[in-house]
Amino acid sequence: MMKRFKYVLLVLISLVIVESIIILPYKSRSIPTKALQSTRSQLLPNTESELIILAQESYREGDYGKSIAAYQKILDLTSDKENVYLQLANTYRYWGKYELSEKMFKEALEIDPNKDSTYTDLGKLYRNMERYEDAERLFKKALDINPKSDQAYSYGLGYLYRDMGKYDDALTMFKKALELNPSEFNYSGLGDIYRDMGNYLESEAMFKKAFEINPKSESYLGLGWTYFEQGKYDEAEEVLKEFLQNIREKGEVYYTLGQVYIKQGKVEEARKALKRAVELNPDNQMFKKSLNNLKN
Repeated sequence: MMKRFKYVLLVLISLVIVESIIILPYKSRSIPTKALQSTRSQLLPNTESELIILAQESYREGDYGKSIAAYQKILDLTSDKENVYLQLANTYRYWGKYELSEKMFKEALEIDPNKDSTYTDLGKLYRNMERYEDAERLFKKALDINPKSDQAYSYGLGYLYRDMGKYDDALTMFKKALELNPSEFNYSGLGDIYRDMGNYLESEAMFKKAFEINPKSESYLGLGWTYFEQGKYDEAEEVLKEFLQNIREKGEVYYTLGQVYIKQGKVEEARKALKRAVELNPDNQMFKKSLNNLKN
């Protein structure tokens, strides 16, 4: 009996020694979640100007998480919180984090409830969420505040009516916007509407007009779709790759390029493009579905 007791005691002592020598030092090397978050925060710059540069560069590179982390740190430093809330809202929107985007827009409206552009941007979010009645109400509110807002006509009502299949109304809205401001964006919007109506020649002309105004216009995506719908896959591939190489990474562009590759029979290239689209927009169900369909 005494021998058995000594044996058990030796086993227990051995376990304590093993824990003290091996397990406890290993545990001490693990970083608690709060400490890890603090470490990440400390890796960011400390001045507002440096943080703004980081936030903008990260946004252009498609690293929305880093951009948001920088903007959140700016909130603690700046007196212009309204602008930071708007930057956060739009970044969350592009990232596909719609509920967080809505929250940031509402924070901005608490500070200034009479800013037409904020209502327009929140309306864009509701359009993305397919909350069409809410979107239309906000676009019209923006025009009540500022009847000369070409953005409320174009990016607002124009694209809203397009999404609703009201192409004639959409065309009217974009033409009103163009009268107010002959910008690259409004020409690009007209290009989208003409493409939807099957008028590809006018569509190409509008996109090329946008390029004349700004050679780095994001109209590459619209022109890419116009070529795609005509079966001009090589031309579509060229303009989309040019966008990614010369302007910035964007999930929508990778998604469109993926569709082009599928039509060309380039399965591996399509998989890579769609995977990158999902990485940039992890909550976008359309991107995920397209990638999953390719895997199957």
